[in-house]
Amino acid sequence: MTQHRAHIGIGSNLGERAANVERAFAAIAEMGTLVAKSSIYRAAPWGKTDQPWFANAVALLQTPLSPRELLDALQAAERRLGRTPAERWGARVIDLDLLLYDELDIDEEGLRVPHPRLRERAFVLVPLAQIDTRFGALRDALPEAEARSVAPLGESASGMPVQGTHSIADRVRALAQFLAGSDAVRVRIARPSDEIEVARRGSEAGAASRAVDRIPAETIAPRIDTIKADLVGIFHSSRPAPVEGEVFEGDRELGYIEALGIRTPVHSMGPGRLVSNSAMDGAAVEYGQPLFAIARP
Repeated sequence: MTQHRAHIGIGSNLGERAANVERAFAAIAEMGTLVAKSSIYRAAPWGKTDQPWFANAVALLQTPLSPRELLDALQAAERRLGRTPAERWGARVIDLDLLLYDELDIDEEGLRVPHPRLRERAFVLVPLAQIDTRFGALRDALPEAEARSVAPLGESASGMPVQGTHSIADRVRALAQFLAGSDAVRVRIARPSDEIEVARRGSEAGAASRAVDRIPAETIAPRIDTIKADLVGIFHSSRPAPVEGEVFEGDRELGYIEALGIRTPVHSMGPGRLVSNSAMDGAAVEYGQPLFAIARP
């Protein structure tokens, strides 16, 4: 039986977003052989910006299905995973897009491959380039604002240094500039060949920094991630409420923000220790307002 290679984009910005993406990976694997899957990325919404951030990823599938059969299977999987009809580019539990199918160029009713907006979307190109190096040049050609709208899950998706600087000095300088203009206390880039970290030191408030090259990851102090509000609304704590000093073994729902009758969960984005909690139960929150600070292991 002839096998074909298909790249599939995954997105979710309602409910437990990272868990929704993982369930999508499992559903896609039922359509053939899951050859590769990208990391999960946190991305700013595209098209309609007044909605929660997205968790995005890309899967590479080897499948015997034709393009139309695969599209039908993806749409059926969306329904099983909880997607319901909604406005274009609006919030959704899951979104599965057929991005590429072999080297084919298809333009049929309801089916266009390659995806017509693939080149415009950082939330597609960043995970796509991670599993298929052919798309690295397209990713690197993205406008700076687009590149900064996507970051690995658990990091801020705005204002991150753009990937692509090559020398250690350039990368340290970019990290230091980001640190000086943010509320972060430590920023780190880990690559297969090295790790670079820049951190604030006491009252020097970012004027001093340190760079570490080629050192074991276990010798680096835990970073602090700030979990911020993704929308305007009323914050409600989970029960039991998270307390400072609490250690999370995995992802922990810390509460939710209620707006227009919709509850958007706030998660710890993985394991860690709750350093500070500035989220008051029942209080109004603004977009981008810091809620929790979490030390990562």
